[in-house]
Amino acid sequence: MATLSEILEIVVVSMRDAFLAVTVFVAAMVLLFSWLQYVTSGKFVEIIRERKKIQPIIGALMGLTPGCGGAIVMMPMYARGYVTYGTVVATLIATLGDSAFVLIGAAIADSSFVAPLIAVHLISFFVGVSWGYLIDFIKITPNKPIGDFGPTFDYDEPQEFDESHESPLADLSREVPGGLSYKILHQGYLFWWGVTIVGLFFAIALLVWSGQDPDFNLELSFDLTTRDGFITWVGLLGTTLSIILYIAQRNWFADDTEASIGDKLHSFRETLIHSAGETAFVTFWVMLAYLIFEFSMLFAGIEEADLAKYGDGFIAVTTAAIIGLIPGCGPQIIAITAYTKDMISFPALVSNAISQDGDALFPLLVRHKAASLWATVHTTIPALITGIVLLLFEITF
Repeated sequence: MATLSEILEIVVVSMRDAFLAVTVFVAAMVLLFSWLQYVTSGKFVEIIRERKKIQPIIGALMGLTPGCGGAIVMMPMYARGYVTYGTVVATLIATLGDSAFVLIGAAIADSSFVAPLIAVHLISFFVGVSWGYLIDFIKITPNKPIGDFGPTFDYDEPQEFDESHESPLADLSREVPGGLSYKILHQGYLFWWGVTIVGLFFAIALLVWSGQDPDFNLELSFDLTTRDGFITWVGLLGTTLSIILYIAQRNWFADDTEASIGDKLHSFRETLIHSAGETAFVTFWVMLAYLIFEFSMLFAGIEEADLAKYGDGFIAVTTAAIIGLIPGCGPQIIAITAYTKDMISFPALVSNAISQDGDALFPLLVRHKAASLWATVHTTIPALITGIVLLLFEITF
């Protein structure tokens, strides 16, 4: 029977570690890539539109960028006929969404995750490009109404281009000010960034200390007069603020929307705000994953090694691909976190990475229901194939 002190320790340690081991590093990466989207917004649209022969490659590269922003901006381009359906599929296959930040954070904290990080992105890119070209080669483009279920093959039809807008990115909606949630996010982000900067300093210090002493372990303490106690409180405060921002966004499974992307493309202040919101989203789901794993072991009386037994084999690969069918990044973050905790195999990781579409499926669903439905099929098939091949040949990292 678990004691109250054991439960409290799990909650506190999970909140602390979610912030110091993941959030602070994710925040830096999210801000970097959000800034790159801000300074390059719209400038690459004509280049992509005019180079149809390499569109699947460009789409896969956009999908590779951590977060869902790169994939989301491709969806209105497809809806307006600027890119092929194969490009959409290549983009969705290559994207790991916000779960990519979890792997990046793990690689920063532990060099043993660098090889899997690189490998899963290279595999996703190769599969995305290959599958995208295959779809374009056999001329599949799902342009029927949703009632007429199934793809059509009139790919040779000339595509109409709407010249009424300078860029399809100009169509991205903007958030409407108003309400308590909006004020919390747009006024509280500075405090969140302040705590995150402090947390980043201590997270880097922890990496240095652990590098100098392999047996180093941060103890749980609530005494602010000690180093461990102060760091614990920084982690608790950072995660608490992240949960507040997460709730204020009112997006439970997806953080990036066309509205947030539209804002980030037009204002650096909005880039800071929504980078905070995106990181808060990742923090919440990572903390949830930590709690699920830790309480599973506590109440079931099992060890991590026991959980790992169920994370290998065909069932794990299939389950990971099925989880990837769920729109949004939340469940995918839990799946990727399971890999960083050595609870699922590398083939299962790849299967989920290829199958998942991140937040990009939501704007595609609004703009083209048939394409969004078929896209989930056309990303899950290569996910299963690739995962099983890696499993059969015992390829792991």
